Amino acid sequence: MRVVAAATALAIILNLAFLATAGAELNQDLNDTPESVIILWTDGPTLKAINLTFFPEKNGPVGIVSVPKHTLIDSERGSLTAEDFYYRYGRENLVRQLEKLFKTSIGAFISVDQRTLVNISGIIGRIDMNGKKTTLVDVFEGNYINGPVNLQVEIRQLAGAMITPALLLKIPKVVWIFSSQVDSDIGPRHLMAFYRVIRYRGPEVLQKKAVPGQILVNGSRKYHRVNPDAWTRTLKEVTS
Repeated sequence: MRVVAAATALAIILNLAFLATAGAELNQDLNDTPESVIILWTDGPTLKAINLTFFPEKNGPVGIVSVPKHTLIDSERGSLTAEDFYYRYGRENLVRQLEKLFKTSIGAFISVDQRTLVNISGIIGRIDMNGKKTTLVDVFEGNYINGPVNLQVEIRQLAGAMITPALLLKIPKVVWIFSSQVDSDIGPRHLMAFYRVIRYRGPEVLQKKAVPGQILVNGSRKYHRVNPDAWTRTLKEVTS
């Protein structure tokens, strides 16, 4: 599942949507953007993916960290995975747990359900990824290519695809989807700041990694065990 690339596509599209409707806010200070945002991809009550975007320095990179849903994040409550934790305790408690692991605050959230993703993908239509026409849904699900993918290359390709003139023409339709179906506490000014970074500094500003760990299998379940220091180390790597 190419969840890191997918989450960045969501952020970029969301920024474009608000850019199209923000109007007078274009002249406001665009440096006031959250230093960290959690992006949740859900399917009803089920968590499909977690990604965090970090932007601590306005002249630095935009760091993106992926947390696989089967990552063990709470040994104190029976070695719960991120997926289990979200289902039992909800978004706010999940955010607080990840803040403890990364040892930093998470300033805002974006939560997008599978139904919304399908609607957005239908409006956007086919996009070019590595010379192949595909859909946003297929990118999310990892169905557009076989074999291993360089995630750093992929995220930048997708970011480039999301800021083309052809996509800009479709933004008015995307605006309605986001205003009615996306749950978020980020305002238009913050989103525009992030968009401007991508638009004017280029996709190369994005740096991304998944939290490394050891894959464990117990019966039909898979777990991702992360060393305690790997959380902060990964954050430092993508923001340096």
